[in-house]
Amino acid sequence: MTPHIPHILIAAGLLILAGRAGRAEPPRDDYTPGHIAQLEERLRMQQERIAALEDALHEGCGPDVAAARAEALRAQVREILADPEFSEALCPPRMTAGYDRGFVIRSTDERLLLRVNGRIQARWTYYRIRRENRYLSPGFRRHDRAGFDMQRIRLTFSGHAYGPDLTYRIDLRMDGPGGYDAGVQTAWVNYRVADELQIKVGIFKMPSVRAQMIEDGNLQFVDRAVQDAVFQFDRGLGVRFWGSLFKKRVDYYLDVVNSFNSFTAETITPDPPEMDNNPGLVFHALWHALSERPGKDFAWQADHEIHEYPALDLGFQYAFNADTGDQRTTRIPLPRPGRHSPGGFALTSTNGLQIHQFGWDAMFKYRGFSASGEYVLRLVDPRGDSSRVPWTQFTGQRDATVQHGAYVQSGYMLPIPGLERKLEVVGRVGGLAAVANGHEGTWEYAGGINWYFRGDDVKLQADVTKVSEVPITSSPHSLANVNDDALIFRVQFQLAL
Repeated sequence: MTPHIPHILIAAGLLILAGRAGRAEPPRDDYTPGHIAQLEERLRMQQERIAALEDALHEGCGPDVAAARAEALRAQVREILADPEFSEALCPPRMTAGYDRGFVIRSTDERLLLRVNGRIQARWTYYRIRRENRYLSPGFRRHDRAGFDMQRIRLTFSGHAYGPDLTYRIDLRMDGPGGYDAGVQTAWVNYRVADELQIKVGIFKMPSVRAQMIEDGNLQFVDRAVQDAVFQFDRGLGVRFWGSLFKKRVDYYLDVVNSFNSFTAETITPDPPEMDNNPGLVFHALWHALSERPGKDFAWQADHEIHEYPALDLGFQYAFNADTGDQRTTRIPLPRPGRHSPGGFALTSTNGLQIHQFGWDAMFKYRGFSASGEYVLRLVDPRGDSSRVPWTQFTGQRDATVQHGAYVQSGYMLPIPGLERKLEVVGRVGGLAAVANGHEGTWEYAGGINWYFRGDDVKLQADVTKVSEVPITSSPHSLANVNDDALIFRVQFQLAL
């Protein structure tokens, strides 16, 4: 009712003026034209003032005021609902389930999340070798190998607890190389202090080489390069400090672990101890030099997105370990000694060695084309009593020596109408050299084709690899015996949920 009061006042004023104008008065002879003009001017000013008051009235009741009042009311409601006790009493949190990049169970207040994923890799391998490998057993005749393996069976539990800043992950492995026995492969808890600093504790894959920083199911080839089998340090048990700097243009990772390539050694055991007191250190920094999605362009190797902009990552890594007697330790290749049959590789442990490892890597994507490459240099320095150092016993080398390797690989999504983002051709070449009182090396050449039914989640891969001289044994990399001159054919189907 209040907005109508000015109208009543205006009407009353007009009636008073009209009453005065209509009152019976004796006619006056002094009304001159000038006086009439003055009265008309006063009347015009009164009308303008009334019009201004009406305009102000309409503006005061306009949509802006209504919108401001509505926003103030919403702010009050938000403030009330922000009170945890009130919101929980009004709308108690519930658990919901569904599919979101995995089977998900979450609370409606987003404080709890559990995501379950699985992955299966079924692989067929044909491994063709020389019938005689003179570096193993003289005169021993060997045959080619062919057959099926379940190379990786994984079950993953991940999510967050008590808010999105506290995350966790547990991976169980039940695959061929492990005898199909279930075991823990990854188990960590991560707390986000800020984007610039996060802390992870548990068992995790170390960022020793770039290929290891990409999930096993997101590779362009059936598996990683031979260079990776030699220089990667796999998983460790310890703590990681990591984060993103400079508006997420630079990521850094610093791992402090008990030892490389092992997380099963125990700290408290009867003598002799299972591990020494020297932790292993791994540092890796990534610069997202060209990217519109820093940190997300290279979660997988293939250019599934068909990038409309060039994406480029550059990286540097450093690793250090002083192994003074770990029972479970890293294997490294070395030139095989021998007076009668020199040449070839042998394998030994890092016991008694100090390892410094440096690496540089790069990844690139643009319009369906992808490329990656890496160079690693390792310094092997014997320490302590040389009579007890396996490296020195094999090589006779007491000075620091060098091992290094590199590879480059590329892929291209074929722009075939109707098959966009489905068909990809890939190629790779790499090499490795081990130096210690001589020189021994190997070359790797590989090519393949991939059919992506549903990105990396459902795909069929086929590749062929030629290794001139196998430097190390590794089931995932399909390397059977040291010094094999191997030609490897592989076909693998992957299903990930």
